Amino acid sequence: MYILHLSGDTVKILEGAFTRRKLVINSLYSVAMPSDYLDAPDEKGYEKLEAVVTNGLRDLGEEFKNKKIRIVLDNINIPFREMLVPALPRKRTVALIKNEIFSDEKLADGNTVDYIEIERKVDEHKQTRIMVTYVDNIILADMQKLCKNLMFKLLSVDVGQNCTAKLLRYTAAALPASYVFAELRESVVMISLVIDGAFKYSMSKSIVSLESMRFKSERTYFVNDITNTLRGAVEVFRKQYPDFVCTDVVVAASPEKYELMRKPVAEKLGVNVRQVTVPANVDSISDEDYNEFFCTIGGLIREG
Repeated sequence: MYILHLSGDTVKILEGAFTRRKLVINSLYSVAMPSDYLDAPDEKGYEKLEAVVTNGLRDLGEEFKNKKIRIVLDNINIPFREMLVPALPRKRTVALIKNEIFSDEKLADGNTVDYIEIERKVDEHKQTRIMVTYVDNIILADMQKLCKNLMFKLLSVDVGQNCTAKLLRYTAAALPASYVFAELRESVVMISLVIDGAFKYSMSKSIVSLESMRFKSERTYFVNDITNTLRGAVEVFRKQYPDFVCTDVVVAASPEKYELMRKPVAEKLGVNVRQVTVPANVDSISDEDYNEFFCTIGGLIREG
């Protein structure tokens, strides 16, 4: 199984296998690709994307034609938001979501809405708690074209926030019961809330990239930026879940970013800070690659 993980910063390709008991990683590939394609999809952006993906697959040196693939779209502007909805059939739920989210019919028709159920029988069994996302139909059509041109069998298109949430659930035995999870990408941090092992909330914020931190003052800016961003996220989480007390922050990041933020975040927020390491049910990957490909690995997981 291949995972193609697309963001505004990188293209990541992973080949691996998933079972209920173990994830096995066979090969990894990552290349920087600054692009606004996911923000504003057009033919020029698509052509650049296809060229980068094709070169990446060639660099892996594997025979990928007619293989199965799942695509992960990872962008700060792709939503992943909580909603409480009545217990309705799926088709009626999607119509309800579209009516709630979009301001006009043209915008609603131009996007595909999807959701996953987080908790059933909420509020005296009358409602369901769901996490909602939607993606521009142009992007979805381009992903189908990409897989057709590369002779892949496209199984699904997922979003980055959901892939991270899936891997947090899959590796729950290696993590605290309740914590804030910070996944630092090139120029974005995704911050999630987990309470009693259950994924509750997610937000994404832009941060300064490590590559631009050539001077001490820029590194100081990064530390202050990530600390203030985490503090703000915790305040939002507490408003949503007043009983939540933040004692642990779990981080997925490069060694450089983790070492820069570890002590300041611990001291200023009064929390324990730890980095994710490879758990028992994930195989054939180093701790450093596990941090870099955390979201990508979550794309392997099938639920339901």
